[in-house]
Order: sequence, then structure tokens, then C-alpha cells
Amino acid sequence: MKTAKEYSETAKREVNVDVDALLAAINEISESEVHRCADDPHHVSVDGREYHTWRELAEAFELDVHDFSVSEVNR
Repeated sequence: MKTAKEYSETAKREVNVDVDALLAAINEISESEVHRCADDPHHVSVDGREYHTWRELAEAFELDVHDFSVSEVNR
């Protein structure tokens, strides 16, 4: 499981995001693959659009990044 830290405005703290679970959900929702940028693995593109944060990616697909936090996944 790959994780990344993402600052949460609502929780006012950093949350650990299960990146693999988030990308799997995006792959399921979208009809195209999620591509990681070679020079920065924290940036991804879907359908030619680049996303620079995991929050931005989740919100673009109407997901809540908190649903993919490590604490939520382990419940």
C-alpha cells in the first residue's frame, strides 16, 4: 500500500492517503487509465488533465479524499 501525506483543511492536519485505493477507485470510475508523471510520482493525469494533489484528483471525480485516509481504510 502506497501512502502520501495530504493536508486536510477540514481536519486542520495532515492525513495519510492510501494512494493505491484512490487510484483504483479513479480507474473504476473513469474510462481511461490514470498515468503518473515520470518526473514527479505525486502528479497524475487522467484523460490528458493533470492533477497536482490527491485532494484535487479525488474532488475532480466527486470523491472525498478522507474516504481514502489510512485510518478510514483500516476500520
